[in-house]
Amino acid sequence: MSAQLHAPEQEQIDHWLKVARDDLKRTEEDLRTGFYEREDIPLQLVHVGTASTHAHLGRAMFLNGEPVEAVREEFRQAARHVLKSFRMAYDPSDPDYVGDRPPPPGRDPGWGELSLAAVSENEFIEGAHWALMGADPALARELAEWYREPPDPEPDDEVLLGYTRMLSAELREAEKLARQYARVQMEWCTSRELESGYEENVCTMSKALAGIVRRREGAFNEGVRAHLEFYRRRVVPEVRDTDQEFICDDAVALANLGLFRGLEVTVSHPLLPRGLLVTGG
Repeated sequence: MSAQLHAPEQEQIDHWLKVARDDLKRTEEDLRTGFYEREDIPLQLVHVGTASTHAHLGRAMFLNGEPVEAVREEFRQAARHVLKSFRMAYDPSDPDYVGDRPPPPGRDPGWGELSLAAVSENEFIEGAHWALMGADPALARELAEWYREPPDPEPDDEVLLGYTRMLSAELREAEKLARQYARVQMEWCTSRELESGYEENVCTMSKALAGIVRRREGAFNEGVRAHLEFYRRRVVPEVRDTDQEFICDDAVALANLGLFRGLEVTVSHPLLPRGLLVTGG
C-alpha cells in the first residue's frame, strides 16, 4: 500500500511556501522590535521554533521541484538554529549564553533564562536529523558534541534516551560506545510488546540506526522500511494536507547517515524521496 494516493496540489505547495517564508520574516521582525523580550519568551524557544519553520520550507521547496542544494540549505539552517539553542545552554562563550540563568523554581523560563525544554532529546534528534537531511554530517556531529543528558530523566524516557545516546555516539564516531548503546537499545525494543505508537516510533528508528552502527546493511534497510510503514500508518493520517504528509524526515536522515557510512539504501517508498538522498537523483 502506498503512503498516499495523491501528490500535493500546486496550490497547497504555494500556500506552504508562503506561510513558511512569512513566518520567517515575522520572526525576524519580532526579534528586531523586541517582541519576544516584551512577551518574556525564551530566545531558545524562538530558535527551535524557527528551526521547524526552516524544515517546513525545505520540504515545500523540494515538493515544488526547487534545486536540491537550496532545499538542503533550509534543512541545514534548521539544524543551525537547534545548535544555537544548545550552545546558549552549554557554551559560556556564546554571546547569548543563558546556561547559568535557570528560572526560579516553579516558574516557566522567560527571556534571558535557560529553557531545558529547548535542549531536550526530541530537539537534539530533530536537529541532528535535519543536518543529515541537509547532507551535512559535520553539523550533525557538532550538535552531538553539545548534547547533554537530562539531569533527572523520567522512567518513560528510557527508550528515547537509548536512541539519543546511540545517535550521539554514532555521530561522534565513538564506535565502541555506539555498539554498546545499540545492544542495550535493541534488547529493550525486542524484549517486550511495544505498547504505544511512541515506542514503535523510537524502536523502528532504533532498528535502522543499530543497523548503521553495526554496519549491517540488511538490518539497516529493514529498520528504515519498518519506520516508513509506521509513519504511513500512524503519522500520515495526523498530518494530512501538510508538507509532512509527503516526506518522512527521520527515514531520509537515517538513510543519508547509512549512505555516509557506506551502506546501500535498497528501500523504495513514496515517503523516502530519492532526490533527498545524498546519492539520489
